[in-house]
Amino acid sequence: MSTAAPLAGAAAPPEEIKVDTSTETSTVAVKTEAESSTDKPVPAGFVVHTESTTSILFASPTSSGPAPVFLNPVQEYNRDLSIVAIRTWSEQRQKERAALWEKSIRKKWAKEKGKRKAEAAPEDEPAKKLKAEDGAAVVVAGSTATELPVEKASEVDDGRVLTPPKFKFTILEALSATGLRAIRYAKEIPLLKYVVANDLSASAVEDIRRNIAFNDLAPVGAPPTAEPTSTEPTSTEPIPTEPTSTVPPLTKAQLEEATLGKVRVNEGDACVYMYNHRTDQKRFDCVDLDPYGSAVPFLDAAIGAVADGGLICVTCTDAAVLAGHNYPEKAYTHYGGVCVNAEYSHEVGIRLVLNAIAATAGRYGRNIEPLLSLSIDFYLRVFVRITTSPKDVKALPSKTSLLYYCHDCQMPWMQPMGRQVGRASAKTGDINYSYHTPSGPPPGAGDRCGECGGKYHIGGPMWGAPIHNLEFVEQMLEHVEKNPTDFGTTTRIVGMLSVAKAEVADAPLYFTPGRLCGFFHCIPPSISIVASALLNGGFSVSRSHALAGSLKTNAPRAFVMDIIREWIKLNPVKTENIKEGAPASRLLAKAQTATVDLTHNPGVEDALMSKVKLVRYQLNPLPNWGPAKAAVKGGGKKKGEAE
Repeated sequence: MSTAAPLAGAAAPPEEIKVDTSTETSTVAVKTEAESSTDKPVPAGFVVHTESTTSILFASPTSSGPAPVFLNPVQEYNRDLSIVAIRTWSEQRQKERAALWEKSIRKKWAKEKGKRKAEAAPEDEPAKKLKAEDGAAVVVAGSTATELPVEKASEVDDGRVLTPPKFKFTILEALSATGLRAIRYAKEIPLLKYVVANDLSASAVEDIRRNIAFNDLAPVGAPPTAEPTSTEPTSTEPIPTEPTSTVPPLTKAQLEEATLGKVRVNEGDACVYMYNHRTDQKRFDCVDLDPYGSAVPFLDAAIGAVADGGLICVTCTDAAVLAGHNYPEKAYTHYGGVCVNAEYSHEVGIRLVLNAIAATAGRYGRNIEPLLSLSIDFYLRVFVRITTSPKDVKALPSKTSLLYYCHDCQMPWMQPMGRQVGRASAKTGDINYSYHTPSGPPPGAGDRCGECGGKYHIGGPMWGAPIHNLEFVEQMLEHVEKNPTDFGTTTRIVGMLSVAKAEVADAPLYFTPGRLCGFFHCIPPSISIVASALLNGGFSVSRSHALAGSLKTNAPRAFVMDIIREWIKLNPVKTENIKEGAPASRLLAKAQTATVDLTHNPGVEDALMSKVKLVRYQLNPLPNWGPAKAAVKGGGKKKGEAE
């Protein structure tokens, strides 16, 4: 597998970037048999790896060569973040399902109350049927129809207290390897019914079963229940009036957990297993794909295996393809879009993954909603909600865009693939949408770059809509802040989620002042000066989680270029060092069209969160870190199936 190149672009001045020099992944412990703090005996030839609430066994590493089992300790952050996201989504889903349950119960109560009133009505007058405000029918006696108010279903309680049940859910970890992620899900997600840990490798399945037992999650079997006592009299025993057993009866869910376990293991091809779970009764509420490389080969099966309103969690570690520029043909064949050679390539990589998921889901009339999409270290991780809605799928072309970007100055232009027009109904006020073919190229793009006259390159198609649900990110933050000791990487989670939550939603791509100034051959201003100029111009501005020193804004990129030109007035460029006809020469020759104010804006600290102590970007946590080596072929995991 190719490793990702370092993040491109010039960094902001050191005082503007807060990085984590500590290694939160140092909380991961690998212990030998003699050093193990667990009370359980460690089999010979194995070591214990401890992460959060879970300890697993894996074969002792050899002095050289690939690992006997695939496990990357740096991915603890990925697993912590996934637990936070799934817990937040499950709580949100619990509220939604509880609201639907309560609505149905109140409708039932409204009907019951209407029937009681009908029964109490005089026999000589026929009952009348009225309709409540929520549409439920309420029967009222004819003689009292004018005296009895029509009951709203939401107000009918009869003194009874509504206590919605706990709606538990299921998870499929399609590529489980050691089972560490699945075991942590079982231990740390309260509303989880069970998780299926699947792997194609027989040795991996053996590891998973061993680790499940090591964490006391193996099935214990159904407890013995007392046989009902015979009611036939005998000469020596009286007839018992009630069963003598004191064992409380088990619910169906408790019996399943006792006999099958909370972590259930399957050995088989991930795609075949998911294709066999495409019916509504067999679908999983959450499907987690964390492969070694690209997740694209598993997307079609995963989309069919996730329930309506469910969550799909996808990791892609082929950042060299998605966020690099050396493999445009591979990016297109894998993700249906071309990568870009620009500083914002990591955000483009996120949008390529989302586009692949959206296009796959759209074929089956299913719509996606990105809840959180992050570029992390050497991989991308997205959390997407899937709903069945052919009507919403019609809007997919308007959420999909081509990217025109200048080869010389990286000036971007987004070209939507569709156009959605909404008109409000005069009678109901509802908005009706129609869908049309868009015009192109993007307004203002022209045949050549308007800033430097360079040629355009094309990227995409890619996802052009927001990549985060800000309300969901806020709920994730609240959850982590309430439970800071639950995760070994809490500090980094809070930092990255805080930056993601503050990102300007309607700004597709980020930029770095240092990189833009490189095109002009001038010294760069501080990030606060550029952000102040944007705020003074009436635009929004924020950081981007994907790159240290980067900014996102809803201002036209031409205005951003004029900020640099205004800065150059105070810090002139030595034009004698610039060749005539070079991109920098053309950028400097273009007249400034916008009025730019570089004075300090009082809101810049809040926009950049400068006064908040956060770990926004982390330095390399381990020496020689990055994607770990694949497991041994044959005895270990397949290349496509890894933790």
